[in-house]
Amino acid sequence: MKRRNPTYRFDLINDGNHPVVPLDGVRYFLDTGSPRTHRHPRGPARVAILGRKMTLRSVPSAPGVMEAGSDLLNFHFDVLLGGDLMSELAWRLDWATSTAEVALHLPDESNTTWVGMPPSRRMSSSCPTCRVNKGLEVALLDTGARLSYRVGDPPATARLVGRTYDFNPFLGMFVTPVWEDHLEIGGYLIPIRFGRVPDPAPALFEAMGARWILGSDLLRAFRVTFDFPGRRLGLKTR
Repeated sequence: MKRRNPTYRFDLINDGNHPVVPLDGVRYFLDTGSPRTHRHPRGPARVAILGRKMTLRSVPSAPGVMEAGSDLLNFHFDVLLGGDLMSELAWRLDWATSTAEVALHLPDESNTTWVGMPPSRRMSSSCPTCRVNKGLEVALLDTGARLSYRVGDPPATARLVGRTYDFNPFLGMFVTPVWEDHLEIGGYLIPIRFGRVPDPAPALFEAMGARWILGSDLLRAFRVTFDFPGRRLGLKTR
């Protein structure tokens, strides 16, 4: 019997460099860097999306931390969609047209460059990675990160441009320097703005073999296809 392959199409919002899908009054935050799906403490305990009903737990952070962090960034969501759900499907995200497509399999588009997207080491298999800078380094692909991040010292080519606040449910609120540089991915050289991963997180990312966390810079540069079943990343320039 042929397996059904319905395609879901949603509006996609760029909310402060965070990808958000609004659906039936619920704001879904697409976060490939999170292994699990959770609800915001202010969000609903049960939702229905992609043909399934889900009972959700709150983001595992100390009381009040998630609320304070989202208020700091002026970014609000109801449900964080993590890798446990996203990794079962292919996702095509395009900020330029404010559209998202989701299916078990999406047809290849012309003029798309495909690169390998294996799971990260020593973390949930749902968290995707790819090789960057001519294959010399590994980047964790994190749509939930409004900035990109460097594990360790910045490259010598980077230019320091300022400082900013940021937030992570596990690390809390922190301040990071911000640099600008370029990163090669799939043969393309894209501009990036990045901070430094704060302690004690570098040891975790080093154990994964990652030197970069590639955040919203990826969605700004390309129409992106996360083909999780095929373990490949599609990059289409606009």
